[in-house]
Amino acid sequence: MEMKIPVHYGEQTIDLSIPQENLCFNLHRNEFRPPESEVEEIKKAIQHPIGTKRLGEIVPKDASVVILADDRTRVTPQKLIIPVILEELHRAGVKNEQIKLIIAYGTHRPMTEEEIEERFGRELMDQISIRHHNCHHNLVVHGVTRRGTRIVVNKEVMEADFRIGVGGVLPHHPVGWSGGAKIFLPGVAGTETVNAMHLLGATEQQLGKILTPCREEMEDFATEVGLHFIVNVIQTDSGDLLKAVAGHFIDAHREAVKWGMHIFGAKFSEKADITISSAYPSDYDFTQADKGLFSAELATKQGGDIILLSPCDEGIAPTHGEEIGRLARYDDQTLWKMLEDNVIKDRFGASECMYLNHIKRNFKATLTMDSVLTNILGFHHLDVNNVQKYLETRISLDKKVKIGILHYSSEVLPVPASES
Repeated sequence: MEMKIPVHYGEQTIDLSIPQENLCFNLHRNEFRPPESEVEEIKKAIQHPIGTKRLGEIVPKDASVVILADDRTRVTPQKLIIPVILEELHRAGVKNEQIKLIIAYGTHRPMTEEEIEERFGRELMDQISIRHHNCHHNLVVHGVTRRGTRIVVNKEVMEADFRIGVGGVLPHHPVGWSGGAKIFLPGVAGTETVNAMHLLGATEQQLGKILTPCREEMEDFATEVGLHFIVNVIQTDSGDLLKAVAGHFIDAHREAVKWGMHIFGAKFSEKADITISSAYPSDYDFTQADKGLFSAELATKQGGDIILLSPCDEGIAPTHGEEIGRLARYDDQTLWKMLEDNVIKDRFGASECMYLNHIKRNFKATLTMDSVLTNILGFHHLDVNNVQKYLETRISLDKKVKIGILHYSSEVLPVPASES
């Protein structure tokens, strides 16, 4: 019996037909009923924070406040969350003139005016000052982490009396889980600090782990600088809010991760020979979509195939693409030597290439993005229109080949059923 399965390729959908006996998993995030009111869920979290008192009790009424919000590469419903935070601040006597929102780009490209309005809303844009983080300019140095990394951070963030981070919680390589202190590092850090943090994740698979080298570095950074409060959310496939938590950037984040394990942890009983990994909606560029490679790794046999379905509309990466393309053919040993010799201008690019080398060493990894860019990155290429034909060919060669499908693979955490 043929199973007809619709799979996202960017905003398009393609239908894959796979014999039932060859399909070993078809994984989505687990289904949970959203709360009756998303705004009430956010209010409840902010009014009952974890690990700290309410904002109204800890923010002085004369304080200058920065709210750090993630950018267009994330689906966090900032338009819903930030007005609730403002209500709480106003209740504490803090006026709009004392508040700035800083978009925590990390090293991503800045958003356009249209993108900002779509994400935050015109009413909010007219209400408080919205600023762009720039990882190259307007920075100050504020000590070092315990690993010796210089803490280079946005000057406006440092000058504020009180700092609030707003983001989403998802499985994330190389951090383990997004959210918490991640809004600070890499969100509003300088390039030097961002690059050092990412290199900590170049050692092994980190997806779904709670304490990773990157997470520890982020939390050292946030402790040293001072991240006073967070609001983190978990969402459905369609973007509906499922759960909100607020409070201390470690305690509240760990509570969110517990929920995340229930929501994103998709059980499978058998690893696949071939995993079709649809990275939708993380299709902006390859450095967003490639999260689908690392989730697929967890459910694919050693040496098996991973086919990443994503058009990567903005290429390799708007801000790192050139250097990643230059370095993609080098092995890890060469990359470390080049780093030591200081001949790599974008150290993030080196860490990204090490992550990708790990995949290339262990799997046959195939991309469906532009064939020239795929070749530059050193991956196999397959036109998305030929995926079905490729699967049919593999089945004809091996009637027992096992095929798995990961939907929303940048957000799903495959978990062996044996671990339940």
